[in-house]
Amino acid sequence: MREIALAVKVGNENIIDFLHASLQSKIDFCKAIVTRYNDNNFCYLLFACDEKFVDACETILRETIVDYIESVYKTSYLKTKIKNPLCDTLAFNAYIKVLSLFDKSTDESALKKIIILNQTFFIDSFLEFRLNPLKLHWDNLAELSSDNLVLFNSGTFIDVIRFLINTMDNLVYKVKVICKNNAYSVYNMKTKNEKIQKIAECKNSLELITNVLNSCPSYIDIYTKDDESNEAVSFLSNVFANRLKIFLKT
Repeated sequence: MREIALAVKVGNENIIDFLHASLQSKIDFCKAIVTRYNDNNFCYLLFACDEKFVDACETILRETIVDYIESVYKTSYLKTKIKNPLCDTLAFNAYIKVLSLFDKSTDESALKKIIILNQTFFIDSFLEFRLNPLKLHWDNLAELSSDNLVLFNSGTFIDVIRFLINTMDNLVYKVKVICKNNAYSVYNMKTKNEKIQKIAECKNSLELITNVLNSCPSYIDIYTKDDESNEAVSFLSNVFANRLKIFLKT
């Protein structure tokens, strides 16, 4: 039995929450054990699996940590580095999300090389010290963005987001969004002929936009009763343009 503990300082349990929820959906194949506990000043997520599944499980652990850094930590980091100009909050948050996705493959490649899973992996220390080379890259990205903040206050702002989206590699063929009672169910289809799968339930516009952007789809289908008063649908329509279709439900 191989055991690996992921540890964070008490107060940063949100990291463990993310990792725990993500791992639960990925380890059914190996019947691994995942549990959490607090000890002194640390919160631990303990992962244990049979020796024959070690390589596969370590890959999943590493990818889950990378996913947290890319989807949560990097986004928060960039937000602290880029001053929010006088613009719509939804648009600014969407812009930060697009920046966090920019050059994602380079980040992932670098992270997988430096994440070494020993018996206990201290995530706080890793984020504070081991990420310094990547943070320099992110700082350059933030500085370049800050130098062009005038774009946030002009009609070209949406064009900047659209340009960045169009330069990224598409990760899935299509995303399907069903709008109902100011909430959104999000599904994706990784390839044209693959079965569609549910990926998220979103309670607000920002959650919807974040999940759609994370998928980097080639196409989007949105099913809604009212496309005129929906802020998220309007924003996505402007960004994805002719790659998005709206179907009005009766």
